[in-house]
Amino acid sequence: MGAKILIPPDRSKNTSVDETKYFIYASSEMRGWKGDMEDVHIHVCDFAPDVSLFGVFDGHGGKEVAIFVERHFIEELQKNNNFKDQKFEDALRETFLKMDELLLTPEGQNEINEMKDNNGTIFAGCTANVALFYKNTLYVANAGDSRSVLCRENKNYDMSVDHKPENYEEKLRIEKAGGYVSDGRVNGNLNLSRTLGNLEYKSDSKLRSNEQLIIALPDIKKVELTQKDKFLLMGSDGIFETLDHFDLLKFINQKLEDQIVTPQFLGKVAEDLLDTLIAPDLSAGTGCDNMTILIIYFK
Repeated sequence: MGAKILIPPDRSKNTSVDETKYFIYASSEMRGWKGDMEDVHIHVCDFAPDVSLFGVFDGHGGKEVAIFVERHFIEELQKNNNFKDQKFEDALRETFLKMDELLLTPEGQNEINEMKDNNGTIFAGCTANVALFYKNTLYVANAGDSRSVLCRENKNYDMSVDHKPENYEEKLRIEKAGGYVSDGRVNGNLNLSRTLGNLEYKSDSKLRSNEQLIIALPDIKKVELTQKDKFLLMGSDGIFETLDHFDLLKFINQKLEDQIVTPQFLGKVAEDLLDTLIAPDLSAGTGCDNMTILIIYFK
């Protein structure tokens, strides 16, 4: 949970809503018990014909890399040739990797250092869970443990899998790169095996970018949306500590039942869910993290 703890927790929320011809959108974020807010998210509707993008970036070791990604992700995606050719899976992969490339440039280092109290090497990173909608097709690219869950026939259809160091393929790569996994952490330190940033784990010049101890390469899942699909739930890992996916969707569905869904109403649903998930005290150790939730409701 980190060293800084707020007592009492900060339950204030930053909520945004929007609407397009395809969906109604709401996001809400809450700092909670943590002294710093390290979650960042993006939502850009119709930034290209029939294309909208949503993303959750959960910072660790500081919020700087998450903010950096928020600033640059959309711009770099739009410049990507595969994006222009509507090869969205390749475009998403390349844009994830581009974030690390930009962080390594002098300009990237300067931008990060301007956000920090002290200059020096970047030891921060962030998760990245990005959902791209093109007409009725959904692509989710993931690196880390922020998540996307589709509500399909009122059940959870998971669109991402957490990248944890003890996962078989992740552990294999880490050990092949000369590292080890201890207590679920890479070299005993970081509890994620894929992130943006964390450049100190990606510095072996003998290895390719997808062979390092920690990599930025995302997994991508693609689905065609149908009438069976109701909404997409996205969130930082703090959202998923207290309730499982099915119960999270059940909470939202009960709120939506027999209601005319408007952007403002959906924003209230997101806020109510945050109030439900935050821990009443610190004893359980869950529900104490920063929380960011996005709900994309399909028309």
